[in-house]
Amino acid sequence: MTIILTLALFLSMSLPPSLLRNASYLANFFHEKCVQKTFVPTKHPEALRALLCGEKITDVNLQENLQRTSLIHIFVISGSHLLLLDELLSILRIPLSVRFVLFFFYSLVASWQAPVVRAFLSLAIRAGLRLRALHLPPDLGVLITGLVTLVLFPTWWQSLSLQMSWCAALALCWGGLLRVRCSMLKIFLAQLAVFLLMTAPLWGFGSLHPLGILFNLFLAPIVAYALLPLSALAVFCSWGIVIFDAAMDLFLRLMPLLTEPVSLVRGAPSSSAWLWVWIFAWHCFMHLLRVSLWQGRDPAEAR
Repeated sequence: MTIILTLALFLSMSLPPSLLRNASYLANFFHEKCVQKTFVPTKHPEALRALLCGEKITDVNLQENLQRTSLIHIFVISGSHLLLLDELLSILRIPLSVRFVLFFFYSLVASWQAPVVRAFLSLAIRAGLRLRALHLPPDLGVLITGLVTLVLFPTWWQSLSLQMSWCAALALCWGGLLRVRCSMLKIFLAQLAVFLLMTAPLWGFGSLHPLGILFNLFLAPIVAYALLPLSALAVFCSWGIVIFDAAMDLFLRLMPLLTEPVSLVRGAPSSSAWLWVWIFAWHCFMHLLRVSLWQGRDPAEAR
């Protein structure tokens, strides 16, 4: 009840639109600095800027192949980049305060886009709850993060990228909701849930295909753990450019071979209002399922 009342209070607030304007102005400065740093003699400058700075991809072939493989969300800076960075910095035992300074500047470099900001707020809220020894179900954490994002930046009610990011984050909660212990099964379940929940926001864009589940299972780690670090290496080391170009050449040759069975059939996209209905309906369903499965059970038994 306390959480519901708090959310209601948040939604009743109205923050000035200047907050988003000021953040966007600051983000443009850092984004341009990032783009300038990527002017290196590589054969794939557009891919380099997309990976490091979140620059929009204009190369038709690259964009189409990424859409067919459903990898465009991880190739261009998104919330998944912040989660990956958090995972890496946690392994290196970087202090939490330092991590969040880096997350903030990384969000600015990525042009302060809605998916990145939502992921940044998610990490901040999760860390704050952890410091106070509070635990929330993952799907409820996604709900709170999304609503806080909308309170801070109300113009993003019409943001399709925020809705996509919200759906993807909610899909990743299914493993925890069902208490899946096997890591591989948990990963497969997450990708299956991503495919299902993303059907509504991706409807009309022609990038829906069941093979996307396999592409995200096997190709997404290549982008996250190989191409992304190599793109950073290419900026700081001249010999890194050679390695990055070779890796990108291999990646670009591989994608058309894998995506040959996938065709992009475009249509009319879903309306923003319908997508909000879709998102909150899934929240309600997951809450009711959690109550049905676990309420009243012994915590040790539930694990």
